[in-house]
Amino acid sequence: MKKTNLLKLLIIFFTLNFMASCEKHKCKCDNDDWQSQIPEGTFCYSDEGRTLEMLDYTEIVSMLKEYDTTRIAPLEKALGYEDSRINTYNFKQFLKYLGRVKNLSKKVGIEVSGISFISAAMPNYNNTGRSYQDLIYIPTTTIGGKQVAFDPLQSYKQGKLVTFKEMLAKNGYNWIYNSLEEFNKGKREDYNYSIELLTDPSNEPSGAGNKGNLEPPYGTD
Repeated sequence: MKKTNLLKLLIIFFTLNFMASCEKHKCKCDNDDWQSQIPEGTFCYSDEGRTLEMLDYTEIVSMLKEYDTTRIAPLEKALGYEDSRINTYNFKQFLKYLGRVKNLSKKVGIEVSGISFISAAMPNYNNTGRSYQDLIYIPTTTIGGKQVAFDPLQSYKQGKLVTFKEMLAKNGYNWIYNSLEEFNKGKREDYNYSIELLTDPSNEPSGAGNKGNLEPPYGTD
Protein backbone atom coordinates (compact mmCIF):
# COMPACT_ATOMS: atom_id res chain seq x y z
CA MET A 1 0.00 0.00 0.00
CA LYS A 2 1.34 3.44 -0.89
CA LYS A 3 2.45 5.65 2.00
CA THR A 4 0.00 8.40 0.99
CA ASN A 5 -2.93 5.98 1.10
CA LEU A 6 -1.78 4.65 4.46
CA LEU A 7 -1.55 8.17 5.84
CA LYS A 8 -5.08 8.94 4.63
CA LEU A 9 -6.39 5.80 6.29
CA LEU A 10 -4.69 6.72 9.57
CA ILE A 11 -6.16 10.23 9.48
CA ILE A 12 -9.64 8.84 8.82
CA PHE A 13 -9.20 6.27 11.59
CA PHE A 14 -8.17 8.81 14.23
CA THR A 15 -10.91 11.24 13.15
CA LEU A 16 -13.61 8.60 13.44
CA ASN A 17 -12.14 7.41 16.73
CA PHE A 18 -12.29 10.94 18.17
CA MET A 19 -15.88 11.39 17.00
CA ALA A 20 -16.85 8.04 18.47
CA SER A 21 -15.22 9.00 21.76
CA CYS A 22 -17.22 12.23 21.92
CA GLU A 23 -20.41 10.35 21.13
CA LYS A 24 -19.65 7.65 23.69
CA HIS A 25 -19.11 10.20 26.42
CA LYS A 26 -22.00 12.39 25.20
CA CYS A 27 -19.96 15.56 24.75
CA LYS A 28 -22.25 18.55 25.13
CA CYS A 29 -20.48 21.87 25.32
CA ASP A 30 -23.64 23.67 26.36
CA ASN A 31 -23.66 21.49 29.45
CA ASP A 32 -21.63 23.06 32.28
CA ASP A 33 -20.47 19.60 33.30
CA TRP A 34 -19.30 18.50 29.85
CA GLN A 35 -15.63 18.25 30.79
CA SER A 36 -16.32 15.67 33.47
CA GLN A 37 -18.01 13.44 30.88
CA ILE A 38 -15.03 13.05 28.55
CA PRO A 39 -11.42 11.95 28.93
CA GLU A 40 -9.08 14.54 30.44
CA GLY A 41 -7.45 16.66 27.78
CA THR A 42 -10.26 16.10 25.23
CA PHE A 43 -12.12 19.14 23.96
CA CYS A 44 -15.25 19.19 21.89
CA TYR A 45 -17.66 21.92 20.88
CA SER A 46 -20.73 22.42 18.77
CA ASP A 47 -20.68 24.43 15.56
CA GLU A 48 -23.60 26.83 15.67
CA GLY A 49 -22.73 28.47 12.36
CA ARG A 50 -21.41 31.98 11.86
CA THR A 51 -21.24 33.80 15.19
CA LEU A 52 -21.69 37.46 16.10
CA GLU A 53 -17.95 37.87 16.75
CA MET A 54 -16.93 37.11 13.18
CA LEU A 55 -15.87 40.13 11.14
CA ASP A 56 -16.25 40.96 7.47
CA TYR A 57 -13.06 41.76 5.59
CA THR A 58 -14.19 45.33 4.99
CA GLU A 59 -14.25 45.77 8.77
CA ILE A 60 -10.87 44.08 9.17
CA VAL A 61 -9.17 46.23 6.54
CA SER A 62 -10.71 49.38 8.01
CA MET A 63 -9.44 48.49 11.50
CA LEU A 64 -5.94 47.63 10.26
CA LYS A 65 -5.69 50.88 8.28
CA GLU A 66 -6.87 52.86 11.31
CA TYR A 67 -4.12 51.30 13.41
CA ASP A 68 -1.53 51.93 10.68
CA THR A 69 -2.36 55.62 10.39
CA THR A 70 -2.96 56.47 14.06
CA ARG A 71 -0.70 54.17 16.09
CA ILE A 72 2.49 53.12 14.28
CA ALA A 73 4.15 56.53 13.84
CA PRO A 74 3.48 57.87 17.37
CA LEU A 75 4.61 54.61 18.99
CA GLU A 76 7.74 54.37 16.85
CA LYS A 77 8.58 58.01 17.61
CA ALA A 78 8.15 57.43 21.35
CA LEU A 79 9.98 54.10 21.48
CA GLY A 80 12.61 54.58 18.79
CA TYR A 81 11.52 51.35 17.10
CA GLU A 82 8.32 49.78 15.82
CA ASP A 83 6.31 47.93 18.45
CA SER A 84 4.99 44.37 18.24
CA ARG A 85 1.83 43.84 16.23
CA ILE A 86 0.98 40.17 16.76
CA ASN A 87 0.45 38.05 19.88
CA THR A 88 0.04 34.33 19.21
CA TYR A 89 -1.19 31.77 21.75
CA ASN A 90 -1.23 27.99 21.53
CA PHE A 91 -4.83 27.03 20.77
CA LYS A 92 -4.89 23.80 22.77
CA GLN A 93 -3.25 25.47 25.77
CA PHE A 94 -5.78 28.29 25.60
CA LEU A 95 -8.63 25.77 25.69
CA LYS A 96 -7.02 24.12 28.71
CA TYR A 97 -6.74 27.52 30.37
CA LEU A 98 -10.42 28.23 29.76
CA GLY A 99 -11.35 24.82 31.15
CA ARG A 100 -9.32 25.46 34.30
CA VAL A 101 -10.80 28.93 34.73
CA LYS A 102 -14.35 27.66 34.30
CA ASN A 103 -13.81 24.78 36.72
CA LEU A 104 -12.28 26.95 39.48
CA SER A 105 -14.95 29.62 39.06
CA LYS A 106 -17.76 27.08 39.20
CA LYS A 107 -16.39 25.61 42.44
CA VAL A 108 -16.57 28.99 44.15
CA GLY A 109 -19.92 29.95 42.57
CA ILE A 110 -18.71 32.69 40.22
CA GLU A 111 -20.23 32.96 36.75
CA VAL A 112 -17.68 33.72 34.04
CA SER A 113 -19.34 36.25 31.74
CA GLY A 114 -16.40 37.36 29.63
CA ILE A 115 -12.65 37.48 29.18
CA SER A 116 -10.56 40.64 29.04
CA PHE A 117 -7.41 41.08 26.96
CA ILE A 118 -5.36 43.79 28.62
CA SER A 119 -2.60 45.77 26.91
CA ALA A 120 0.77 45.54 28.67
CA ALA A 121 4.43 45.55 27.65
CA MET A 122 7.04 42.83 28.09
CA PRO A 123 10.24 44.49 29.39
CA ASN A 124 13.62 43.54 27.94
CA TYR A 125 12.06 41.07 25.53
CA ASN A 126 14.50 38.26 24.67
CA ASN A 127 17.31 40.31 26.29
CA THR A 128 17.08 42.96 23.57
CA GLY A 129 16.82 45.87 26.01
CA ARG A 130 13.52 46.72 24.32
CA SER A 131 9.97 46.38 25.61
CA TYR A 132 7.21 45.18 23.30
CA GLN A 133 3.46 45.38 23.58
CA ASP A 134 1.99 42.21 25.02
CA LEU A 135 -1.40 41.05 26.27
CA ILE A 136 -2.63 39.67 29.59
CA TYR A 137 -5.94 37.82 29.58
CA ILE A 138 -8.18 37.22 32.57
CA PRO A 139 -11.85 36.27 33.03
CA THR A 140 -14.57 38.71 34.02
CA THR A 141 -17.84 38.41 35.89
CA THR A 142 -20.81 40.76 35.84
CA ILE A 143 -21.17 43.01 38.89
CA GLY A 144 -23.78 45.75 38.84
CA GLY A 145 -24.19 45.36 35.11
CA LYS A 146 -20.44 45.88 34.48
CA GLN A 147 -17.73 43.43 33.48
CA VAL A 148 -15.22 43.18 36.34
CA ALA A 149 -11.97 41.23 35.99
CA PHE A 150 -11.46 38.66 38.73
CA ASP A 151 -8.83 36.09 39.67
CA PRO A 152 -10.34 32.58 39.53
CA LEU A 153 -7.38 30.93 41.25
CA GLN A 154 -7.27 33.32 44.20
CA SER A 155 -11.07 33.27 44.42
CA TYR A 156 -10.96 29.47 44.70
CA LYS A 157 -8.15 29.54 47.26
CA GLN A 158 -9.89 32.16 49.41
CA GLY A 159 -13.42 30.83 48.92
CA LYS A 160 -14.84 34.17 47.74
CA LEU A 161 -14.76 36.55 44.81
CA VAL A 162 -11.31 38.13 44.56
CA THR A 163 -11.05 40.85 41.93
CA PHE A 164 -8.07 41.54 39.73
CA LYS A 165 -7.94 45.04 41.24
CA GLU A 166 -7.56 43.60 44.77
CA MET A 167 -4.66 41.34 43.78
CA LEU A 168 -2.89 44.09 41.86
CA ALA A 169 -3.17 46.41 44.89
CA LYS A 170 -1.56 43.72 47.07
CA ASN A 171 1.32 43.73 44.62
CA GLY A 172 1.78 47.49 44.36
CA TYR A 173 -0.37 48.53 41.40
CA ASN A 174 -3.51 50.67 41.26
CA TRP A 175 -5.97 49.32 38.66
CA ILE A 176 -8.33 52.12 37.59
CA TYR A 177 -10.23 50.50 34.73
CA ASN A 178 -13.25 48.85 36.36
CA SER A 179 -15.46 51.90 35.79
CA LEU A 180 -15.47 55.39 34.30
CA GLU A 181 -15.70 56.82 37.81
CA GLU A 182 -12.59 54.93 38.94
CA PHE A 183 -10.76 55.93 35.77
CA ASN A 184 -11.53 59.65 36.10
CA LYS A 185 -10.69 59.63 39.79
CA GLY A 186 -7.48 57.65 39.50
CA LYS A 187 -5.97 58.86 36.21
CA ARG A 188 -2.52 60.43 36.63
CA GLU A 189 -0.65 62.72 34.27
CA ASP A 190 2.62 60.94 35.01
CA TYR A 191 1.03 57.50 34.37
CA ASN A 192 2.52 56.23 37.61
CA TYR A 193 0.04 53.81 39.14
CA SER A 194 2.39 52.28 41.67
CA ILE A 195 1.19 51.79 45.24
CA GLU A 196 3.68 52.08 48.08
CA LEU A 197 3.59 48.86 50.10
CA LEU A 198 4.51 48.51 53.75
CA THR A 199 5.40 44.86 53.20
CA ASP A 200 6.82 42.90 50.30
CA PRO A 201 4.44 42.14 47.40
CA SER A 202 2.42 38.95 47.84
CA ASN A 203 3.81 37.44 44.60
CA GLU A 204 1.09 34.79 44.66
CA PRO A 205 0.21 32.75 41.55
CA SER A 206 -2.58 34.27 39.50
CA GLY A 207 -5.43 33.07 37.34
CA ALA A 208 -4.40 35.41 34.52
CA GLY A 209 -2.85 34.07 31.32
CA ASN A 210 -0.27 35.22 28.84
CA LYS A 211 2.34 32.66 27.77
CA GLY A 212 2.50 33.21 24.02
CA ASN A 213 4.77 34.57 21.31
CA LEU A 214 5.41 38.21 20.47
CA GLU A 215 6.23 39.11 16.90
CA PRO A 216 8.01 42.45 16.55
CA PRO A 217 7.69 43.45 12.86
CA TYR A 218 11.37 43.26 11.94
CA GLY A 219 12.75 40.91 14.53
CA THR A 220 14.58 42.16 17.59
CA ASP A 221 18.01 42.87 16.16
